Amino acid sequence: MTDDIQTRSMFFFGTLMDVEMLSAVLGRTPAAAEREAAFLRGMRRVYVANRPYPMLIPQAGGRVEGLLVHGLGDRDIERLGYYEGWEYVPEPVTVRTLAGREVATEMFTASSGVLPDSRDWKLDLWQRKHKPEALPKAVAAMAKLGRF
Repeated sequence: MTDDIQTRSMFFFGTLMDVEMLSAVLGRTPAAAEREAAFLRGMRRVYVANRPYPMLIPQAGGRVEGLLVHGLGDRDIERLGYYEGWEYVPEPVTVRTLAGREVATEMFTASSGVLPDSRDWKLDLWQRKHKPEALPKAVAAMAKLGRF
């Protein structure tokens, strides 16, 4: 990567914390040095109503752990937007790494028409229950990008 290429970072709190799913969406696997654990304060991760994936809702004292990915280029951002669809929009956010460093970044937040469920969403449960079906669907969906 050259110095004149602008890259961005993104905080993921749901299915894209799974590196295999993230790789399918990006069309590449981000290097280990580009990925780090981080968390967001003041939020709670819950299911989107009637869906197997999450959204965040405000909660005093809440903390959501996720994956901070650095080095995302324009093509990566385009692919992420395509995957997230109308339900999520990128917004600025500040997260804290496990080393204690605050990072101004972005994350995809649920659009106003997306409704929460009251149940907490867990990555390990999604991986066991929904990933076997979701991963091939994501690969197929991402293969359509650029055909339109």
